[in-house]
This record gives sequence, C-alpha cells and structure tokens, in this order.
Amino acid sequence: MFAASEEWKARYPDACFGVLIMEGVDNTGKCPALEERKDALEQSLRTLYAGKSRKEIGAEHPFASYGRYYKTFGKNYHVLFQVESVALKEKPIFSPSPLVAVMFMAELKNGLLTAGHDLDRTEPPFLLDVAKGGETFTSLGGTQRTLLPEDMYFSDRNGILSSIIYGPDSRTRIHPGTGRVLYTVYGVPGIEPKEIELHLERLGEYVTLAAPDASVEERRVLTTS
Repeated sequence: MFAASEEWKARYPDACFGVLIMEGVDNTGKCPALEERKDALEQSLRTLYAGKSRKEIGAEHPFASYGRYYKTFGKNYHVLFQVESVALKEKPIFSPSPLVAVMFMAELKNGLLTAGHDLDRTEPPFLLDVAKGGETFTSLGGTQRTLLPEDMYFSDRNGILSSIIYGPDSRTRIHPGTGRVLYTVYGVPGIEPKEIELHLERLGEYVTLAAPDASVEERRVLTTS
C-alpha cells in the first residue's frame, strides 16, 4: 500500500518517512486527558527553551536539519515558529479538533514535520516521490499550489496528499466525522528512522488519550535501503 519512488531514494538517500494509521478514533468534542497533556507539554517547552532565542533553538536538532532543507527552497521551517510561539511567547497550543491537536502536540514535542489525513477520503496505493515541478494540488484553505522541483511529496491514486513545503491537501483533511486517521512524518536528511519510530509511538499515545478504544492499523517507516 505504501511505496517510495526510485527518484526519491536517489535524490534523498539519507531521508526517511513515517506512516501511522489508526482506526476507531474520535474527533469530536474536548478530551480532558488530552487537554491535561497539552497543558503539561506547553509548560515543559517553556522550561526546556527558557532563555533561548528562536535562532538558538533553530540551531539545535532536529530544527537545524529541517532548516537546511527549507533553506534550499527559500523558506523557513514553520514548526520552529510554532515552538517560539508556545515556548517563548507563552501562547497556548491552538487546535480545532482532538486529532489535529495530536498532530500539533507531537510536532512541538519532537520537532518532526507531520501531516494528518482522513484515511477514508484517500485512495491507495500511496507513493512518496520527488517533485519534477509543475505538479498541482489544493492545499488547506483552498489555495492552488504548484510543487517546487525536488520537494518531497506524498500522493494517492487521486493526487497529492502533501508536500514538505506546502503541507497537506484539502481533499483528505481531518474533519469532525473522521473515524480512521492517517498521519505521515517527513524525515529530511539528518533525521534518523528511530526518531520517526518514536514519534509515531507518541502520536499513537496522544490519539488514545482522545479515543481510548482506538487501535493501530499500520505503523511503519520507509527508508531508502
């Protein structure tokens, strides 16, 4: 169901990519256990990064690895700005739903780029690939995007689900009725597969706080080997 192109393997031989599918999830209402963990995460981030600037945090792992990737496209790694907002500016982690909160929390906790999708709105098989430039999709918010050459992207039979630079699509977005969720994690060069594995475990842990009966349907890490 999941494959990586030879072009991706050749262009990014040190990259990896994580996939987590969970069924029986609940994306409605508030979950006290998840809210409690979110509050604790906010406080831990403020303690961890106390006295540091965004530039200093950006020089640390894994932000430095993502920063190098984004810089080649003339962009900045947005998760770093989210960490700055929560840790340095003491703003709360905002999310419209539990399953999106799970994604934001894991990103902030581990610094790894994550996307979320409603699995039932996708059409397998899935492919991890490298853009030639010119491929298009509709991103969250309804904006038409054209992929930049050599950006990593993930697609299904019906089109692009996400790219590193432009994020997830609108077609398969998580919504209140989502019952099966697909999370993906882009590991740029410098990120180890073990880090992705631990990140997927953290995502699963957060999901079960919101939906105790949820179960893992698939969890795996794609590498170039």
